[in-house]
Amino acid sequence: MALALGVERCATPRNDRVCEKKTRSRARSSRCVARASTSGKVGIGYSAAGFFFGYHCGVWETLVENEVMKSDTPVAGSSAGALVAALHACGFSPADGKRILGDVVSTCRDVGVVGKVGAILEDTLRRELPADAHERCSKNNLFIAVSSPKITLGGGEENSKNSLSFELEGELVSEFESFDDLVSALLTSCHIPFYCGWPARRFRNKWSVDGGWYDLTPTPPNTDKNIRVCAFPLLDAWRKAKPGTLEETGDFFAQQASFWAGWGDDDSNGKLIAPDAVGGAPDLDYNEAIRYALLPGSDEILEQLVVMGRKDARRWVESSEFSRNIVRAT
Repeated sequence: MALALGVERCATPRNDRVCEKKTRSRARSSRCVARASTSGKVGIGYSAAGFFFGYHCGVWETLVENEVMKSDTPVAGSSAGALVAALHACGFSPADGKRILGDVVSTCRDVGVVGKVGAILEDTLRRELPADAHERCSKNNLFIAVSSPKITLGGGEENSKNSLSFELEGELVSEFESFDDLVSALLTSCHIPFYCGWPARRFRNKWSVDGGWYDLTPTPPNTDKNIRVCAFPLLDAWRKAKPGTLEETGDFFAQQASFWAGWGDDDSNGKLIAPDAVGGAPDLDYNEAIRYALLPGSDEILEQLVVMGRKDARRWVESSEFSRNIVRAT
């Protein structure tokens, strides 16, 4: 796997924006950010979740009720988390989000999922998002994660002509030139190869896939405080992982690798909302949660997921000193 380093400008710079590319052994991160524009704010990041998005809607609802999440709160997300983040940035309420994403689930139950969910989601986004959604989401308030895998021949450590090198570039997209550009970013962030159609989507002249591949739960850059929301119980898996970064261990699932860097540290610092965070006992184990994420459930299951999200978010609000400091500061 190759190692490359570099810093380059965004293809279409606006104002004083920069695009920083941070490259590590076996993985490369690219983030476009606006300097200092979100400084002093609390940011919220939502994980990939698939059809488990009802959990995020429940968390979203509770954070709004407790004034942790406001209309101008910067939000980020991967995959289904990006959809929830974008709906919030567009001004929708959690109830609106549950209805809109619930329509996707309902249609998938009727016509199927594999190879179809991408088109169903695109149809829903084009129908539901306001015409100026790209403008509403280009105020340093939304950051959509996408991943760009690259396999090259002859890039191994021994530089053998027959060796394969794999790089994974993660990008947070935060400005959108048009409505189509925003929709494309969201569809790309949600694109699981084959499950959603072709192996990859073409986005801004690169082949890209689900944003959760590189960063399961991205957070807005340049904020003073960030909260991560994850629908899956992963703390035990993180604690059993190798300590260190991907560069040190060669393991995409090392504790400080981009996929879930510092997961347990965030929980210890009160910055993680998840089924097993702040001492919670998950209602579903990881395998059950993944099943619900990949297959559309009934309306009753969707409501149960919302209830689970509300419960875990309330526990976080009541248990975390971090959350109490946020509320006191507002």
